[in-house]
Amino acid sequence: MTSAAAPASAGPLSATLVVPGSKSATARGYVLAALAEQPSVLTGVLDSRDTRLMRAALSGLGAGFAELPHGAVRVTPPARFTPAPVQVGLAGTIMRFVPPIAALAEGASRFDGDAEAVARPVAPLLDGLVQARVRIQHPASLPFVVHGTGGVRGGAVRIDASASSQFVSGLLLAGARFEQGLDLRHQGGTLPSRPHIELTVAMLRARGCGWRRRPRTAGW
Repeated sequence: MTSAAAPASAGPLSATLVVPGSKSATARGYVLAALAEQPSVLTGVLDSRDTRLMRAALSGLGAGFAELPHGAVRVTPPARFTPAPVQVGLAGTIMRFVPPIAALAEGASRFDGDAEAVARPVAPLLDGLVQARVRIQHPASLPFVVHGTGGVRGGAVRIDASASSQFVSGLLLAGARFEQGLDLRHQGGTLPSRPHIELTVAMLRARGCGWRRRPRTAGW
């Protein structure tokens, strides 16, 4: 085994580092910008396979993306979402955040991904959409097809999100675009990753979406 000396400096160091945004925040930012009424400019976004696939998915559904100086991205929402095939790779955010948007398109959008992605749970999210009057073909795992009709009724939805908080976030992100809004309750075991749900709620509030938490006895 060989060893190497640690780098050293003879004097003080001065540097500026730009830390990119988190993958979680970038995914939510892209989704909310695609659902907005006007174009948005996002800064500090993360460039990774998952975020590139998210952009490709939203682009296929009609959103526009343009690179700006200093790593900023302009996102232009479509006048109307269009159906498109969606490749999720291994990204749970795409698998769980994009189906509610595909339901707003008029037509069929097929979701598929890497072989390993088939084992990732998605049924509770799709069941929530079914309760909101969306037709899903094979609503158990990848591959599945979302048959959009140009709008989602919404209303009362009850899901078991104990396997992933992304089921909650995926529905919340698009809920403001549902015709009757969204009355979402978790029914099941311990809800994981509450900070990620709080991130979703904070980003919704920052964009003017109304939100009210029910008493804990009534479910999350």
